[in-house]
Amino acid sequence: MRRRSTKLVGALGVAALSLSTFFAPASADPPHNPGGPCLQENQNVSLASVANYADVVRELGRIERSSQGAVEVHSAGQSGEGRQLLYATVGHGPETFWLQARIHGNELHSTEAALQILDRLASGSPAAKAVREGLTVVVVPMYNPDGAEANIRQSTTPNRIDLNRDWENFAQPESVAFWKVWRSTAPTYALDMHHMSQAPVVLGTDDLNQFQIGGRSIAPSRMTDRQWLTNRQMTMASVEALEGYGVANVAHYPLIDITNAVLSRMLMGETAPPGETPLPQSATPTQGAIFYEVRSVGQKSNGQLENLFRIPAMAVLTAAADGSLAEQDVSGYDALPFARSGPCGQTG
Repeated sequence: MRRRSTKLVGALGVAALSLSTFFAPASADPPHNPGGPCLQENQNVSLASVANYADVVRELGRIERSSQGAVEVHSAGQSGEGRQLLYATVGHGPETFWLQARIHGNELHSTEAALQILDRLASGSPAAKAVREGLTVVVVPMYNPDGAEANIRQSTTPNRIDLNRDWENFAQPESVAFWKVWRSTAPTYALDMHHMSQAPVVLGTDDLNQFQIGGRSIAPSRMTDRQWLTNRQMTMASVEALEGYGVANVAHYPLIDITNAVLSRMLMGETAPPGETPLPQSATPTQGAIFYEVRSVGQKSNGQLENLFRIPAMAVLTAAADGSLAEQDVSGYDALPFARSGPCGQTG
């Protein structure tokens, strides 16, 4: 992570807020920590090697300044501890693509990957220009800054809850703030980046499972035909990109039907924070929403973990921008293998 100073607070139009507000202390870890990432027994994770909230502030400021107007950084509001809920927009295309990272604060490498993607999209390369012409991309590099600073899965205050289960009750300010951004930006596509917990090998093989892909956070029966098709197209475009990368053993995420997750409610609509009007599913803008999980956390493999996020995400962005996503073959979707779950650290 490059560390440079920034005047991002002023750029966001919130000059009255000081950085001391951003760094309010986080409370202690909870006794139970469900889900990812998979950390092996006695594994020591150095947080100095991954992006923290200050890094996000600095990097967003640097990218915005160097983008020659292509990137704009915004605040959706404040977290429970008073940190700015930062996101960036890049591109001016007719369809919006929502990319979010680190809704679970201890799933570390998605933030760096999201910043790398934003940096690439802000560049002068022909590929970046093509994406900017086809899409408006909303990048949320750290959805849960309080949890990230505390290195826990959940939010910290006023409630300690999983923010990816809060788009029905909207108990947390983060959920309310980002729902309003989703409503105002109306993304056609959404992608959420996570770490996995316990899925050691691809089923039927001895291959270490390095990447799981979730083509459905809700049952297909809860989606429209177009949403279910688009989810499978996004999934297969991601899988094909990783096949080209050549080092990832890909598995399908277990089949779930979770209605209160962010992606689920983007697809289903029908819920809203107090005082806001819910959208019926017939009016929701989001026609495709999937998620990635990469394996574990570890300093020696940081670059590979970030690549496992970045490579498929860029492939889906490119396909959505140039229209080829709509022609993506989904015949291989049902043949995607699942993983065999087991204790964290198990290799076979």
